Amino acid sequence: MLNLKIKSSDAFNDKEPPEGEEIEEAEAAKLKFPWHCEKGILENARLLNKEFNEVRALKPVKLFISGPPASGKTFYA
Repeated sequence: MLNLKIKSSDAFNDKEPPEGEEIEEAEAAKLKFPWHCEKGILENARLLNKEFNEVRALKPVKLFISGPPASGKTFYA
């Protein structure tokens, strides 16, 4: 059994505007934590894949394998 008591970092807490002051939406947005993928990983899978590949300078590999039937194309693919 594992019992963890975890407290979130202050970096994840939204900041509150000064009391008694009305601020615009743009100002309020600056006080919010800047989530990169607010909708989750599944909704942003293509964006995450693109960023992962760009950061690591990965290029897609394209191969063309041909040959007669039963020559091992599927095995090598």
